[in-house]
Amino acid sequence: MRSIVSRVLAAVGLALAAVVVPVVPAVGPAALGTPAQAAGPRPDFQLPFPCGESWRLATYYGHDDYDIDMTWTGGASNGRPILASYAGTVAFAGWGSGGGWYVVVDHGGGWRTSYMHMIESPPVRSGQWVATGQQIGRVGSTGNSTGPHLHYEQVRDGVKTEAWFGGVPSGITSDGSPHTGPLYVSGPVSAPRSVVSNNCGVASRQVWEAASNTGWRALPVGGATGPVVGSATAAIELDGVKIVYTVRDGRVYEAASNTGWRNLWTGISGVSNSALAAITLDGVKYVYTVVGGWVHEASSANGWRNLNSGISGVSNSALAAITVGGVKYVYTVVGGWVHEASSANGWRNLNSGISGVSGSALAAMTHNGVKHVYTVAGGMVHEAASDSGWRNLNSGVRGSTVSALTLNGVKILYTA
Repeated sequence: MRSIVSRVLAAVGLALAAVVVPVVPAVGPAALGTPAQAAGPRPDFQLPFPCGESWRLATYYGHDDYDIDMTWTGGASNGRPILASYAGTVAFAGWGSGGGWYVVVDHGGGWRTSYMHMIESPPVRSGQWVATGQQIGRVGSTGNSTGPHLHYEQVRDGVKTEAWFGGVPSGITSDGSPHTGPLYVSGPVSAPRSVVSNNCGVASRQVWEAASNTGWRALPVGGATGPVVGSATAAIELDGVKIVYTVRDGRVYEAASNTGWRNLWTGISGVSNSALAAITLDGVKYVYTVVGGWVHEASSANGWRNLNSGISGVSNSALAAITVGGVKYVYTVVGGWVHEASSANGWRNLNSGISGVSGSALAAMTHNGVKHVYTVAGGMVHEAASDSGWRNLNSGVRGSTVSALTLNGVKILYTA
């Protein structure tokens, strides 16, 4: 166990008056000093329980800073499903004398989550890929524990850090004791709180292609290797080839029309399942994603390394990008308004004046020198153009996600 999890000190308690938990020995490499700064962007972690369930988050004096004990507010916790907080690879699934039956998931970029004291041997195995919201075990009281609960940790570069859920900090930081380590967060014991799970999953759907020169007739995208599916889509054209990007379980995939729409992972991971954009500039492919409310940029020229653009506070479910005159433009939704940021202004995010739009889908293109923005309202794709005062008109195309491109003067929409 010492090679698996950052060490767990002090008991894994229920933080309930009637429950006391004995000390848990170290179960991983010692995490020294303060949280590291080299990790990749924080994934959009969710509470590790089914959608809509309310769970009490707590700690206690001497527990260890950032450790969280979780108990169900709706009744007995024993046997309740435990879900993956975010997609990743199972780094460990098995038994340890302190943690009992437990699982560690590696999310990439230096981020891991740990789930301890499961009721039985986990249903997942080391090396297995798990999706956000996939069940990885059930709540129990194995190992050093005297009552059913989930002991949960988020780890950054091998050092425990404050857990966030749905982009919001948990508030469980200090155990109030300067004697537990390896970290010390000053202050009293963090107050318990109840949190409702938004681990509701984002289903992947068939991607469809519709073109303006065929009356927007929608046709499925796919080939001999199967359909192209995703929970968010983006599309570009490069040297006459149509390229579609999709997101599945936090990973970005690329499929091209000249390879029979074979869908390949780019290596980009840990991103929102609901926001994606792509452009080309000087022969380089750029992909934009949202991670914890921040827009990130990756390109084929940098090995798809996902870097923070500095654009923040945006919807996790709406993103678009275009190029005009060699300048990269990114569109986001902030409070129902479309905002525009560009590489020429240091990615300063400015309100475009387009209001009343959904924060769940967004696409953009240029056509004959005119900027076009696509949104989804009531399950229908709408089009607004810069030469018509950004009036948002119904295109007649159905979809819950949308991406757009132009090819040989034809406007093409992809929906799912």
